[in-house]
Amino acid sequence: MVRRGRAVLIATLVTLIVAVIAFAGGVAVALRWGTALPLVAALGPTSAAQRTTPTQLADQFRVFWEAWDAVEQQFYRTEPLDYRQMTYGAIRGMLQSLNDEYTGFDEPVDTAQRQERLSGTFEGIGAYIEYKDGKLLIVAPIEESPAEKAGIKAGDQILKVDDHDMAEVLKGLDANAATSKAVSLIRGQRGTTVRLVIFRAETNQTLEFTITRDAIPLISVRGKRLAGNIGYLQVSEFKETTTAELDRALRELQAEPLAGLILDLRNNPGGYLHTAREMVGRFLPDGPALQERFGDGSVKTLSVLRSGDAASAFDVPLIVLINNGSASASEIVAGALRDRQRATLVGEKTFGKGSVQSIRTLSDGSSVRITIAQWLTPNGTLIHKTGIAPDVYVPLLQDEQYRVALPQRRPTDPSQVNDSQLWWAIRLLTGAERPAFPTPTPLATPTP
Repeated sequence: MVRRGRAVLIATLVTLIVAVIAFAGGVAVALRWGTALPLVAALGPTSAAQRTTPTQLADQFRVFWEAWDAVEQQFYRTEPLDYRQMTYGAIRGMLQSLNDEYTGFDEPVDTAQRQERLSGTFEGIGAYIEYKDGKLLIVAPIEESPAEKAGIKAGDQILKVDDHDMAEVLKGLDANAATSKAVSLIRGQRGTTVRLVIFRAETNQTLEFTITRDAIPLISVRGKRLAGNIGYLQVSEFKETTTAELDRALRELQAEPLAGLILDLRNNPGGYLHTAREMVGRFLPDGPALQERFGDGSVKTLSVLRSGDAASAFDVPLIVLINNGSASASEIVAGALRDRQRATLVGEKTFGKGSVQSIRTLSDGSSVRITIAQWLTPNGTLIHKTGIAPDVYVPLLQDEQYRVALPQRRPTDPSQVNDSQLWWAIRLLTGAERPAFPTPTPLATPTP
């Protein structure tokens, strides 16, 4: 879960850690995933960079510069050293040494992509692509996007982007690098055009499309009205635009009375903390949404967030669907609605990400994600690495007996789905019957 607007990166602590492990850990540049770090990426020569080292930490930094000098003076190379990548590697090693899987480093391109995704919109043609088996493929056009309107279909192979032959452009790249390269060519500013030559295997046709780029909303909330006057809200992520989408969907669903409401947070990985608090505020008028516990032992209670024009569903019977893919902000919402007896949780235990990250953007557009706190439910329950158990356990089964009819807004929308968790949520809202699935027993931890 990302806490927006709270920069809690203590420079002294960061620089002290750098001194001990920065270079050695930084050699592992390929490892996965503030401010007073040495500016070696920009400056190059050690003497210039050392001038940024705080005087009181000179002794701790000495080992770093000794290692840096050894590489600079002795490392065999036929090309100049890449000081930027050396610095990035040092930062990665420093953060990895903290042994926190949610603390990490992102280079500028990854930082920009994350910010774009969580902003809820981007500019381009609106299509998901992947590079697979040497082919650049359309996974799916985004609904109502320029790509969909132009006639682009899932499975189309992109042969050319403008005058770029993609087979040549992507030759020798791995899947991630190839996809990133293709995205950089296809995306562009709103109002500009891009020409795609595609091969459509199902009709054995080579087709050409000229598409005008536009702003593409990344929809995170989808509302449907199910049989029995049951409202259904599926939320895929907690973005900047999620609250506005939720308000709009709630108003549409409540245009006519509802017998109940299902909030589907399954496989929702989380997102912004403030968005989670706003979501809780659509189902509860006030009061606590969560607690934050910091390293010094202090605890802060954070309340629900509501604005004057916010939608509300305070009295409609509510079920929240959860599973192991429900994490972070999803767990905040589920935990708050459970603790405050506003909703029944149905499904499977959640992921168990109970930490809060602050994101600090660095001077070159890269960023660090720093865990600043653990969060607890309003009743003080710590869920980190434990998760939240449902009130009613239902495993996901896709047998025909669990078929649920779905309204179709677009011809490509599914008309039905086999989903035991959704099926039982509807049953629980419309009748007194409860499922009788045996709750799974946690695996015993082996004795050393």
